[in-house]
Amino acid sequence: MNLKRKLTLAVCALCGGALLAAGAGFAQTAAPLPAADSAGAVPAPASDKTAAKPKPKPKKPAEATIAVEVSNSRTVGLTALVGAISGTPDSKKIAGPLAPGKKATVHLAHDKACLFDLHAVFEDGAVTDAQGVELCKDKKINLTE
Repeated sequence: MNLKRKLTLAVCALCGGALLAAGAGFAQTAAPLPAADSAGAVPAPASDKTAAKPKPKPKKPAEATIAVEVSNSRTVGLTALVGAISGTPDSKKIAGPLAPGKKATVHLAHDKACLFDLHAVFEDGAVTDAQGVELCKDKKINLTE
C-alpha cells in the first residue's frame, strides 16, 4: 500500500472511532424507559405540553372596600375630607368639595380593624379631626358645626 492510502485509512479510522465514542456517550445519557406496572403494561410517555405546564401565579386577595355616606350638615362648604387607615401615614383625599347640606357616597379600602383617622377642611378655614373612627359599623360621616 502506498503512503497516501495508509494515511487516508488512518484518518477514517480515527473519525469512525470518535463517532462511535460520541454515540456511546449520548446513549448513556438518554432518559430511562418507564417501568412496567404489575400487569406488565408500560405507561405512555408524557407529552411535552403536559410536562412543561407553568404553575399559575397566586392571586392577590381583593382589597375590602366599604361604601360610606358623607353628609355636610354645616352652613359652609367642605373643601376636602382627608382620611387614612388608623396608624398609617398614607392619607388620601376621600371627599370634597361638598356644598352645605349635600351628601356624597365614597368607597374606602380598609383593613380588618376598619378604623380611620379623618381630617376635614371647610371653606371658612375651620378644620375638624377625628381619630379611630370605625366606619364599618356606622358607614356614615356627618360633618356638623
